[in-house]
Amino acid sequence: MALALGRSLSLFMLVCMSVCLSVCLPVATVPGKMLETIKTLSLQHPQKGQSSGSFFPRETLNKVDDGDKRVVLGKVLEVYDKLFDQMLSQPPTDSQSEEKKKEEAGIRYLQERVTLLRRTQYKKHLLLTSTLEQLGNIQINNSVVQSKALWDLPWLFDEASSLAERKRRSLRRRRAPRKSALRSHVLAKLRRAV
Repeated sequence: MALALGRSLSLFMLVCMSVCLSVCLPVATVPGKMLETIKTLSLQHPQKGQSSGSFFPRETLNKVDDGDKRVVLGKVLEVYDKLFDQMLSQPPTDSQSEEKKKEEAGIRYLQERVTLLRRTQYKKHLLLTSTLEQLGNIQINNSVVQSKALWDLPWLFDEASSLAERKRRSLRRRRAPRKSALRSHVLAKLRRAV
């Protein structure tokens, strides 16, 4: 029962990945072989059970700027890498048939593509997510850590404040030309009208 549930969940994730890759990414960036592999794996394992919703909601990416989007996508690619490891480690339901070998080859191919993309295009973001995970593992109940944290707070607070201020100024600079162009346009119309 648990094996069947695990298999159906992994198949559901495969289908969701195919949808994410085909909808979220332009078709030109997803190799044809990759799309065919996803399609083949999806056809070999029709969805069972709950299939509504997406593996990763697209709206999440629409709410963040490009820098943050790269961090999120780097983490999503890491999750896919782990997902493929899990799918490959599941015990086979029947003997090692030719179909099962093709399925494993397809999963390995997808994993290679995801890993290659993650390691070449998201190297900096791998370091960033690793740092974020380390921050999540800090022992906040340790008195030495608490003391160090207090000493680090002034420069970290200053850095966070100045970053927010730079972002706000940057947004103002981008809006200013639009406002002045609109103002010039309105003034020109008024002059023509007089």
